Amino acid sequence: MEGRSLLIVEDDALLRELVAGALEVRGFRVTTAATAADAMRAVHVVDPDGALVDIDLGEGPTGFDFADRLLQQYPHIAVVFLTNLPDPRFADRDPNGLPRGVAYLRKSAISDVDAIIAALDTALRGGNLTQHRHDRNPKRPLANLTRRQIDVLRMVVDGKTNAQIADARGVTLKSVEATLQRAYLAIGIAPETHGNSRVLAARRFLEATEPTVRQLPAPESTG
Repeated sequence: MEGRSLLIVEDDALLRELVAGALEVRGFRVTTAATAADAMRAVHVVDPDGALVDIDLGEGPTGFDFADRLLQQYPHIAVVFLTNLPDPRFADRDPNGLPRGVAYLRKSAISDVDAIIAALDTALRGGNLTQHRHDRNPKRPLANLTRRQIDVLRMVVDGKTNAQIADARGVTLKSVEATLQRAYLAIGIAPETHGNSRVLAARRFLEATEPTVRQLPAPESTG
C-alpha cells in the first residue's frame, strides 16, 4: 500500500482530517475534498488510485453521484464508501444498483483505521469485497424497513405531521398511519408504547443515520 494515491471525499472537516492523517501515517498520499465538485477537480489533478467517499455530502450531489461520474470516466479507480447510512436506500438509491467492485463501510461499525485500510487494499487489488459490504449485513440498523417506511420515517424526523406526509406522498392519511405502524414493528417498537412510538422511531432513525465523529487512532508508522 506504500505510496498509493487516495482521494478522501468527506464534508465533515474534523473527520476528514482525522482519516487523512491516519492514512498518511500508513503511507498513502492523500488529497481531500469536501464536495463532489471539488472532488472531481482533484481527480483531474492527482489521478488517484482510490477514493474514500462519504455519501451524504450536504447540499448538492451525493457521494453516489460523484462515484457514478468518477467510474464512468475512470473505471480503474477503486471506490470505498464510508458513511453513516445503514444502506443505500437511506439515500434513495437502489441497494442493488451500486457500481461493481465497490466497498461500503458504516462509520459506526468500524473502530480503527485498519478496517478502512483492509477495504481499500481489497478494492485496489480487485479482491472479494463481501466482508467489506456492511450494507448487506442483515444485522445492520433498521435493516427490516422497506423503502416506503424509510421515506415516511424521514419525513417524521423532519417534523412533518401525518397529514403533511400524506399530502406530500399523494396518499391517504390512513395509508400513512398504516405505514408508520408497520415501521414501528419493523424496528422493534411495541404497539402498546403509549403515544411514544413516533418519538422512539424518530430517535432510532437519527441514531442510525446521523453523523457521529469517532476518533480513528493512527497506528504507529512502520517506516
